[in-house]
Amino acid sequence: MTSVKDWGTRLVFVALLAFIVAIPLVFRQQQEGPSIATAPADRLVIVSPHNEQIRYEFGRAFNRWRGQNGHPAVTFDWRTSGGTSDLRRMVLDQYTAAAKDSREEQGVGYDLFFGGGEYDHNKLAAGITIERDGQKQHIAIVEVPQLPPGLLDEAFPSPMIGGERLYHPEGKWIGTALSSFGIVYNRDVLAMLGLAEPQTWSDLSDLRYRGWIALADPAHSGSISATYNTILRRLGWEDGWKMLRRIYANARYFTSSASKVPVDVSAGEAAAGMCIDFYGRFQAGAVGADGRVGYVDPPFATAITADPISLLRGAPQQHTANQFIAWLLSEQGQQLWQLPRQIEGGPEKFALRRLPIRRDLYTSMKRARWSDRDVAPFDIARPFPRGMPNLFGTVAIISHAMAIDIHDDLINAWNAIVQSPNHPARDQMVTFFERMPEALTVRWPDHYLSRHWRDVLEEEEHPRHGEAAEVLDSFVRGITSRWQQRPDREIEDRLRWTLFFRDNYRQVVILARRDSG
Repeated sequence: MTSVKDWGTRLVFVALLAFIVAIPLVFRQQQEGPSIATAPADRLVIVSPHNEQIRYEFGRAFNRWRGQNGHPAVTFDWRTSGGTSDLRRMVLDQYTAAAKDSREEQGVGYDLFFGGGEYDHNKLAAGITIERDGQKQHIAIVEVPQLPPGLLDEAFPSPMIGGERLYHPEGKWIGTALSSFGIVYNRDVLAMLGLAEPQTWSDLSDLRYRGWIALADPAHSGSISATYNTILRRLGWEDGWKMLRRIYANARYFTSSASKVPVDVSAGEAAAGMCIDFYGRFQAGAVGADGRVGYVDPPFATAITADPISLLRGAPQQHTANQFIAWLLSEQGQQLWQLPRQIEGGPEKFALRRLPIRRDLYTSMKRARWSDRDVAPFDIARPFPRGMPNLFGTVAIISHAMAIDIHDDLINAWNAIVQSPNHPARDQMVTFFERMPEALTVRWPDHYLSRHWRDVLEEEEHPRHGEAAEVLDSFVRGITSRWQQRPDREIEDRLRWTLFFRDNYRQVVILARRDSG
């Protein structure tokens, strides 16, 4: 016979089991936030790198709009396991597997890819290529959304901002917000280190920042890849990597989550870090009135780009997905990015502090209600010189080989240089520190272009403008085309370059240890 004590033990066990099972359901409901309908509803499955605040507020506001227009609430199923690059690779892999079984028309269970940058959405828009029936076939994995007539022209009087596209030329992705890239910093930590507030990228290369910079891994974060890409395109390949290498050497870590950077800066774990604008602005606002955290877009040294949404092929809820895209472009959806909490039309819990993409919202009357009233992206956007190639595809591989995979060696070399200001071999140490592999060295045809290529690119009427642009384009294509033709070469190049950089960093340390007498 079972004793009362045994029954009590069993009841406790059952209660604990029920509690454990319930926890994920509770958290999922909290993540979905707006999914509070009790009646049958559509279920939107959205792949997104967006943070919980954006997911909650846009889900809640969209369901409120649907309710006002006589529609049932939507259940939001957010798929968020990773940064933009991780999520993009996941989606491509799943469509590739489906296409090999001729199931691409059915999709893979996702409706939308919401958030990230142009690079990743262009990768989705380009589709996939598989071998089927002995022949290579191109498979599209995104569809052009069906929007109300005139909405695209209303939202985008011009398709560009500062030379960057606001939507795909064929409409395969649509920008929903604007992103810029900058520096988040902690004023208390800066004061402790005797540093002024950073204003531009080069400030982060100051040796006093050693161990106090927070950075994200570009292999996982599309936003931080875009940040590093911006620095390279503004400064040029050689000078850009010189600066990035010093910033990498000052880094405390490289996190796989870009949202961790502003949080750690706010907590005093780092003095400063690079991040996408809304992460920095949100964290600055979250700490309240003490002003501990600041954020700055380096003037004329950042880029302003679209944060897109793409409709995925075979979307189970295609009609609702199209409706969500249209609502995102409406004035009501756009204002949610900037309105403060708990005012009419604004967010309920979180001030998102992102930049709307519709130009017609940037009026003094509308901005008077915003969290960031002085933002004017369409006025300050500065295009890159015509002919400056996009270097996004090179950033993650080179950053890993140069710094992330051998961060201790990089730090040791940097410390050796910093601690040996009067060493007789210091110039040689710096040379080893800055060396690039042959394959990562731009070869200009003569001394003039080597020294003046940037001025030549800035002046489109210069007689050698086309030549300078072709040198840079051929150089970048020479790197990336190898990987496109044979993906295994990417791993080979990364390993070879890692060994190259490691050996040079170790040579710096060896030189520093030599008797200076």
